[in-house]
Amino acid sequence: MHKPVMVREVLEYLNPPVGGVVVDATVGAGGHARALAERVGREGTLIALDRDAQMLALAQQNLADIACMAYYLHADYRSLPEVLHELQIDAVDAILVDMGVCSEQLDDPERGLAFRYDAPLDMRLDREQPTTAYHLLQRVRLPELVRILREYGGEQWAKPIARAIIRRRDQGRMNTTGDLAAAVLEAIPKKFQEKRIHPATRTFQAIRIAVNRELDDLQPAFEAMAGCLKVGGVICVLAYHSLEDRAVKHAFRNLSQRAREPVVVGAPAQPADRPVLEILTPKPLEPSEAEVQDNPRARSAKLRAARRVG
Repeated sequence: MHKPVMVREVLEYLNPPVGGVVVDATVGAGGHARALAERVGREGTLIALDRDAQMLALAQQNLADIACMAYYLHADYRSLPEVLHELQIDAVDAILVDMGVCSEQLDDPERGLAFRYDAPLDMRLDREQPTTAYHLLQRVRLPELVRILREYGGEQWAKPIARAIIRRRDQGRMNTTGDLAAAVLEAIPKKFQEKRIHPATRTFQAIRIAVNRELDDLQPAFEAMAGCLKVGGVICVLAYHSLEDRAVKHAFRNLSQRAREPVVVGAPAQPADRPVLEILTPKPLEPSEAEVQDNPRARSAKLRAARRVG
């Protein structure tokens, strides 16, 4: 079962009041959501979102016994402002965004997210979207595939791996996760293949990110979510990829700095805009060694938090 990451730290920073309104914008299996629901109590409200309808149903099942009012919505966290508008909720006390993939998703062979199963090349988090990893790999050109592997996977062997994938594709041998893993093993000389992690790990991550457009419009999305907070409310984000973390960092920084109007000669001075956020984590927090030992999938997590001030 999926173990929620850095629960203690998340609760410490979000610290929603009893009777408050909290959002778990990527509810997954519901681990963080349960902790938040217990904190707000019977008079509180939980708003749970997930782009994966299957995970949303699992969360609703796992959280059937919580005491607070709960809404479960099939939605991408980037649409939170629209979701709250539909619910006629003006602002909330706490927002959590955990950008990781749940163990239940990784361990489901049908999803094609893991190389340890020979499964169809799917990789969709939202099973209702049309584009699968198979579709992407059937049409992608070499330069774009190299970019995906380098940018989203940090893969130093991006070009030979991309060539191997396209060669197999053109031969009709790029249909399953096993085919994709085999392409990676063919492309990287055996003496350079890592022992600590499977050589295909970064390639699978990169293609999953591309299929699900996980890095699209992140900075404006986080800036918009900050506007959903009550004054004094807190947003926490758990990121697992350097580009995700960078988008969170820049969004929080932009909203924490005073923005001044440009000076016009002869015009009266304009007051400075007030900052929207106060950054609570100047540097991102990482899980403890004990947590990583207990839950290795937490090892790359970085937590950032900010409070609404204006």
